Amino acid sequence: MKEQILGILTCLLALFGCKSESCDVRALCVRDEIGNYIIKWETNPVIKGIAKLYVSDVPDKFDMNHPAASTSIEDGFIRYITSDNIQRKYFRITFNDHSPQDVAARYTFMDNIQNFRDVGGYKSKKGRQVRWGKLYRSGNIHNFSEQDSIRLIEAGIKTIIDLRTAHEVKEQPIYFPNTQIIHIPIPCGNKEEMNQRILENKVRKRDGTLFMEDAYIRFIANNTEDLGDVFRILLDKKNYPILISGELGKDRVGLFISLLFSMLDIPQESITQEYMSSNRYIDPSFMAKTVSALSTDAQETMTVLLSVNESFLNIAYREIENRYGSFDNYRETGLKISGKNRDRLKDLLLK
Repeated sequence: MKEQILGILTCLLALFGCKSESCDVRALCVRDEIGNYIIKWETNPVIKGIAKLYVSDVPDKFDMNHPAASTSIEDGFIRYITSDNIQRKYFRITFNDHSPQDVAARYTFMDNIQNFRDVGGYKSKKGRQVRWGKLYRSGNIHNFSEQDSIRLIEAGIKTIIDLRTAHEVKEQPIYFPNTQIIHIPIPCGNKEEMNQRILENKVRKRDGTLFMEDAYIRFIANNTEDLGDVFRILLDKKNYPILISGELGKDRVGLFISLLFSMLDIPQESITQEYMSSNRYIDPSFMAKTVSALSTDAQETMTVLLSVNESFLNIAYREIENRYGSFDNYRETGLKISGKNRDRLKDLLLK
């Protein structure tokens, strides 16, 4: 009898769409350099019916009376065509008028800014979603183009948290109109010395890996107070939308976002996925001419310095365990973020 009831429920879901928590929907959005979007989805169980797409220039506000497009749920995707690669679009997709999913293209194509992306869309263990359009991450923005400037303005950035050192800021200062820029210097090892050794071919195999492992240990050992200061900026809703930037936006920024996601109860798989995405969004071609003249060991070292590795993140979290015993102790006594403020972060960044 139980098997018959489950069979009937499965059939009803297939016929009428997701109307209960037992139906899992996963959706994502990708965008090309022109501005065209493809929204993809999967449903479990597989259902039939109509998927409707709603479009907005801002997150969380959709005119549900006027879908922009519709298609069969079984198609698994829908296109939204535009020739505008400046204005960003947000999407809500429904399945037989149920189970709304809000998605957006996470990565934004920039002319002169590396690794710029929205960290929204990830789901917590309890099914809440990181809000779109609230928190961004990137590499250094000092050389932004005119179109990059328009894209940043369209994103509504109110606060830029620059994690580069005083030396890095002096070498490549940033200014962006009508935006508060807060410098919280977090050193990423002696990059100048390492770069000189690379150029002189005075590095050995694994030197780059050892350098980065040491940097991630130092982030926890020496810069926990600084990381806590970044969290306190995020606690003020007046500061949003916020952009957190570094040199390439991969190590200092990547570690901070992972710590934030841990506080937001984002699953470890998603934390790792978000961190490792920098390898897709960093274009190393700016170093191509320099690297071509280097030895094999120097080239390997440079490759390590221009990418992220899951093992680096794991080393940082092992350091947290060694020094504080648990992540919660690190949050409370190291970062000095109380349980109350952790909950406030959840309210600000999760919906």
